[in-house]
Amino acid sequence: MGRRGSRRRRLRKSMFKQGGNGDGDARCPPHPGFVGGFCFRCGAKEEDAEGGAPPCPAHRGLSFLSGVKDGGAEGRAPPGGAPAVRRKTQESPAVTASATASIPRASDLETLLRARKLTLILDLDHTLLNSTGFRQLSPTEEINGFTRHARDDPSAGLFRLDGRTLRMLTKLRPFVRGFLEQASAMFEMHVYTLGGQDYARAVVKLLDPDGVYFGARIVSCDESTRQDMKNLDVVPGAEAVAVVIIDDSDYVWPEHKENLILMDRYLYFASSCRQFGYSVSSLAELRRDEREHDGSLAVMLEVLKRVHRGFFDSVLGGHCSDVREVIRAVRREVLRGCTVAFSRVIPLEYVAGDHPIWKLAEQLGAVCAANADATVTHVVALDPGTEKARWARHNNKFLVNPNWVKAASFRWCRPNEQEFPVTRGR
Repeated sequence: MGRRGSRRRRLRKSMFKQGGNGDGDARCPPHPGFVGGFCFRCGAKEEDAEGGAPPCPAHRGLSFLSGVKDGGAEGRAPPGGAPAVRRKTQESPAVTASATASIPRASDLETLLRARKLTLILDLDHTLLNSTGFRQLSPTEEINGFTRHARDDPSAGLFRLDGRTLRMLTKLRPFVRGFLEQASAMFEMHVYTLGGQDYARAVVKLLDPDGVYFGARIVSCDESTRQDMKNLDVVPGAEAVAVVIIDDSDYVWPEHKENLILMDRYLYFASSCRQFGYSVSSLAELRRDEREHDGSLAVMLEVLKRVHRGFFDSVLGGHCSDVREVIRAVRREVLRGCTVAFSRVIPLEYVAGDHPIWKLAEQLGAVCAANADATVTHVVALDPGTEKARWARHNNKFLVNPNWVKAASFRWCRPNEQEFPVTRGR
């Protein structure tokens, strides 16, 4: 029967141990749901199952996904292309044995589903933490005490790395340990970074000193099979239907954007602000930090809970489940009920529907309108003097700047419109 047949036999055998009988009654039928072509309870093939759910087309939606269309996260690459990171990668798209020999295989899909878990792949830099070399510290940061002589401050999440090739400060993102603890109950977690292996293992040791969250499931540029890019082929056993990815950059995941939840970048040090072309003061320079209870990781944890719940609720409802469709559905709830018109935000040379901000608003569930009429709830503008901006004020509609849409994509909720006024000179 091949690979799938053996997987079915293993699954049935394990279910018999859990209370099924030797006559093939592993509590099915009826079959509660199918993932990857197999009943996640008894392992029966979908096309052979009697009394099971109907066949699952490749793009079948979930029970709560009526009308959902394909869509991914807004593209976001740093100014000037990919950031400069030390890499040692293979350019061949094929995964060699040596490339993945040190990476533990992801748990079988059936094993994860029985434990009500999915696979979560986490980026490190600018997602869970931020690092900077001692020589890259700004004068203001040094005045604030961030120097080559700074000591570890665990209470502030600040650590120094003093390895043979690592001489830097690392700042953990607020709430990161609480995030990892709660996420581990819903996901089998992996780290995937384009930093070097020594760096990856050193900072994972800070995040997970006892190895309870990641174990040895760490992929660095030394194992990655595509230069400056990331791909699930380096995570043996991971199946895209059950993988969620959290990263601050989507351009590094060209083949898996539908699995990606884009994270607001953590730019604690000035070197990272410069790296991405932001002419702003760093958090370290401002002596500030994100808040724990409602910061980016707290928001992301709530999103993961919704995705996890949506995935397993749909499976138990007898429908095919694909985490990519669940992510799309959760994203489309963010601005549902809003109708948006844009005023001088989209250049004339663009087809409006092809512009990234128009696409992003639609992915967040908003309806985009070419003209301002009674159905419009929000006008997004750069200049308060445009015709549409004046119309919005006259008709008591919300008038916001484009950052309102971008904030919605990171906060996963409708932002307070008063925080995004349209002023001259923007």
